[in-house]
Amino acid sequence: MPHDLIVHGGLLVDGDGVRRADVAVTDGVVAEVAPELDPAAARSSYDAAHRYVLPGVIDAHNHPYYADDIEAFSLAAAAGGVTTLIPFAGRQWHGGGEHTLVDTVTEFVANGERGSYLDFGAHAIVSPGDDMDTAVPALFERGIASFKAFTAFPGNRMLDDGRILALMTMLAARGGLCMVHCENGHAVELLERRLRAAGEVTAAAYGRSRPALVEAEAVYRTLSLAELTGCDAYIVHVSAAESLDVLRTFRARPGPARYAETCTHYLMLTDEDQQRIGGPAKISPPIRGERDRDALWSALRAGEIDVVASDASGQTLAGKRPEETNFFDVPFGLPGVEHMLPLVLHAGLHERDTGLPALVRAFCERPADIFGLGHRKGRLRPGLDGDLVVYDPFPAWTIGNEGLHGNSDYSVFAGRSGFGRPALTVQRGRTILREGAVLAEPGAGTFLPAQIGEQR
Repeated sequence: MPHDLIVHGGLLVDGDGVRRADVAVTDGVVAEVAPELDPAAARSSYDAAHRYVLPGVIDAHNHPYYADDIEAFSLAAAAGGVTTLIPFAGRQWHGGGEHTLVDTVTEFVANGERGSYLDFGAHAIVSPGDDMDTAVPALFERGIASFKAFTAFPGNRMLDDGRILALMTMLAARGGLCMVHCENGHAVELLERRLRAAGEVTAAAYGRSRPALVEAEAVYRTLSLAELTGCDAYIVHVSAAESLDVLRTFRARPGPARYAETCTHYLMLTDEDQQRIGGPAKISPPIRGERDRDALWSALRAGEIDVVASDASGQTLAGKRPEETNFFDVPFGLPGVEHMLPLVLHAGLHERDTGLPALVRAFCERPADIFGLGHRKGRLRPGLDGDLVVYDPFPAWTIGNEGLHGNSDYSVFAGRSGFGRPALTVQRGRTILREGAVLAEPGAGTFLPAQIGEQR
């Protein structure tokens, strides 16, 4: 038999549209895509009739920290229909010690090779104490081409403009990508100090300490520095309508690439939800208003948002300090990778007039292209990895806090209902998920070096 697997009878989705096509996978790669293939010509087959067949889903922004490591986090991702992860590797919060950034990333990749259920890449987080002159070239040699800088959290993660300029200059010379967390850290510090002094320490006050303007200002500054250096820039977790306006301004003129990402919680929740849920929903930037959520969906439909990602971490209810009455002192971060795909696909198809092709671009094609994986991932084409998701649009679901995978024990989306779920996911021809059961084993994933200079 010429093929290992044929997925037949389904509707294949890519960024250009939906068409009737079957997919054959042999020796881990897509061997054939055709209007009709004989299922008997493969060792195994899957009937995808009345279902959609998508390329493998890439979660390009996640943090396998806190209660999770990459093994536990990748299990949760696999249970949600994700096939590839690109996590952040860097010093732990308030970290330091003797480990260099190169050591930290090298250890992270080794842990992933031992434990990840899924294929994975890596981004490097640059902290103030890191030796960029040594780390950047060394990590490029290891296939790390995306580096994250923070304009927020002075005294911890924040890099000043001079350091960001230096980083961007090094990355531009190598064809790398600078990812930036955009909030004006000094403005946030001032606003938070004033609110604390006034005794305003609720979730609503937290939102006022990080208004949209502190994000939009930092986006403008970041894209200005990127233009000065000629460095491609990627704005992580865009949450505000004003930030989209800044992106449009820069994209209207020549210069390096300017990419934008948003996340599940910004598409699905508002500040009212953040106040209702409390500490378990604390994230930075904060979850904003209905106007911002509408603007993000409009930008996603228009292709102005390049990537949707989870920005999830292995937080637990205990880790979020439920006894804490001062919202500013609650730790940042929330889980969510397990429900990312069904939530966003349901909302896009049933509530937001956003078709599957736009969502495939944001979940599959654009992350692969932007992060140097397009030679292997992101599309169902002969010669690329045999990664796919069969999405069944009919099953009803309601999210709860029970039966979760990984070590997180809650969901900020608990109580939400919808339709559609991944019925089958395949990575390099091996079954990851089938009818709700994870069939992969820890350590089955492989590290994916970024192809430096690949066309974005």
